Amino acid sequence: MKATRFIIMILALAVGMAGFNVDAKKRKTHKRKAKKTIVEPAPTGYEYVEGNYEDFVEFDQAKYPPEYPGGTDGLVKFLGENIKYPRSAEKKGIEGTVVLQFIVEKSGAISNVKVLRSVNKALDNEAIRVVKQMKKFIPGYNEDHAPVRVLYTLPVNFKLQ
Repeated sequence: MKATRFIIMILALAVGMAGFNVDAKKRKTHKRKAKKTIVEPAPTGYEYVEGNYEDFVEFDQAKYPPEYPGGTDGLVKFLGENIKYPRSAEKKGIEGTVVLQFIVEKSGAISNVKVLRSVNKALDNEAIRVVKQMKKFIPGYNEDHAPVRVLYTLPVNFKLQ
């Protein structure tokens, strides 16, 4: 009797594990999962792509939005290290937030940088210069886990110390 129970338990466990294994194989076919961040090696160099802004942009917000290598912290760190306050704006005491909009391409490259909210021409140009130097993003993905072009809005804050 005990031997029969033991055999039945082993068979039930084996069937349960087989079902779990099939499920695990299905999950591995997706390139990106909703609650997990893909960490890709940092791209070498920078890439800015000149493109036509009227080209089809699939999403204002993708199911999985584009992400800068290192996440928000990496983006803030990059901006902090590379923005140089323009002397003309510094002498006049001009501060504010320049709001930029650009497209993150399917490859992760940045294209079509434009100013949505201007503060001063010198600050606008500095913000654009730095954004064009950013590394490739991890591209946005749709529900089918296919990369898509995504419109990205980035506020760049200029504050005198």
